[in-house]
Amino acid sequence: MPKLAPRSLALTLPMLLAVAASAIGCSDLGTHKIQIDGNTAVTEGFATADGWTVNFQSFVVVVHDPGLIERSDNEPTWVRQNGVTVWDVVSGLPEGDEFSRQIRATRYDGADFRIAPADISEYEAVAGNAPGEIVDAAVEEGWSIHVVGSADAAMTTVHFDWTFDTNTFYRCKLDGDDAVELMADGVETSTLEILGDALFRTALGDPDAGLAFQPIADADANDDNMVTVDELEAAGLLDTLTSLTAELGGVRGAGPCPEYEAPDSE
Repeated sequence: MPKLAPRSLALTLPMLLAVAASAIGCSDLGTHKIQIDGNTAVTEGFATADGWTVNFQSFVVVVHDPGLIERSDNEPTWVRQNGVTVWDVVSGLPEGDEFSRQIRATRYDGADFRIAPADISEYEAVAGNAPGEIVDAAVEEGWSIHVVGSADAAMTTVHFDWTFDTNTFYRCKLDGDDAVELMADGVETSTLEILGDALFRTALGDPDAGLAFQPIADADANDDNMVTVDELEAAGLLDTLTSLTAELGGVRGAGPCPEYEAPDSE
């Protein structure tokens, strides 16, 4: 009598695999891309209320673990791109400079990321779009933000070159149309935005505060048209600028992301 079991198994196994694939396959996933870019103040420059025009030659940030949040107000779930990457956001975003991964197709109503020195992470820092020597400098010198630029007013040009070793976790609530609605087999992109003009606000905690450069220009104690971190400190400005780094993070379309004190469980 012929043995039917092997033939039965051969027919049943593909059917089971097909059912399993339909349960966990592409129909439940979508592709999410994360970009990191400067706002127009970083990429094009900006004018201050006191008559200066500021331009950045370089604006480098060390970014940790960017991602999305599902149900940010109720038992949140995080989907993060774990790792440390170094980005110079001054030149705009070249095509292809992004994270991309497949995640669960659903609605995400939050986003978060950290800007901090590379050595706080167990991951090795790698280039996002920054050259290798900039990545090495970030690691060896221990900074999280490196800003190089200049400001012009009348016939005067004042340069600046500053580093900060701040550790800031930014969290954004994505309300309404700003939420990421990732459809099955769909593709969505979120752009984490560095708001460079925030460093020059005249008040902390107010995204609409005026912008000023004259106090920084006045800090040039040796009149060499270069304002250093030491000169900022001597003029009593360094603490303010350091605090303003907590206002650099945002999500394009959703606006600034406030600094967030993450609990240990995150």
